[in-house]
Amino acid sequence: MSKATVVIVEDEFIISEDLAATLEENDYSVKGIAENVDEFLVLMKDNDVDLVLLDINLNQAVDGVQIAHIINSKFNIPFIFVTAFTDPPTIEKVKHTNPYGYVSKPYNDIDLMITIELALSKFRSIDKPLSNNSERTNPKTIFIKTRKGLEKINIDDIRWIEAYDYYSYIRMQNDKILATVTLKELEKKVENTSFVKIHRKYSINFNHIEKIIGNQVEIAGELIPVGRSHKEELAKMLNLL
Repeated sequence: MSKATVVIVEDEFIISEDLAATLEENDYSVKGIAENVDEFLVLMKDNDVDLVLLDINLNQAVDGVQIAHIINSKFNIPFIFVTAFTDPPTIEKVKHTNPYGYVSKPYNDIDLMITIELALSKFRSIDKPLSNNSERTNPKTIFIKTRKGLEKINIDDIRWIEAYDYYSYIRMQNDKILATVTLKELEKKVENTSFVKIHRKYSINFNHIEKIIGNQVEIAGELIPVGRSHKEELAKMLNLL
């Protein structure tokens, strides 16, 4: 398995081929080589690229700096400038694009690979907390406190949650689990998922709604009331369909 998939943006054939060979010798996959912005965008259309090696001077109307802006605005991936330009005005021009590395030509293969490894590592370390946060705000499973201990539940399998004094009932397809936590606590666990609160006593999994009948929703053949103050929130969810 390759370490990462890379696109090279370089208009000098010898350099681009040497970069590709060096990458492949070090177990990277080269998606392709682009000489201009149009070719670059074609290579990026499948959104399966992990890193871009980018020359600054492409002898085109759109140079590497402008492509860097495109990467920042459209693609959430790191890029490294590989260029012969190391003068202060050029450095000043490109630093606001926030490159993950800057390799000067003629480059050393070892220095190039170190820069790539550090760039990917830095990007993953920055992106990982966001990914973890995404998992926390959009979890696939949760652990619920029950009288039997902690029980792992797939959120997609939950049909609705019902308040029961200081506890909650979690309704599954073929089960009804008594959780020793409040509805409010459970709502925090499923926040930003497909759940929506429709009543002071009920939060439902929107994906399991079968019908909406007046002030009630039907899930698995059972009718659940929609509170007056929660109709608007439910309507917003409907508008997403």
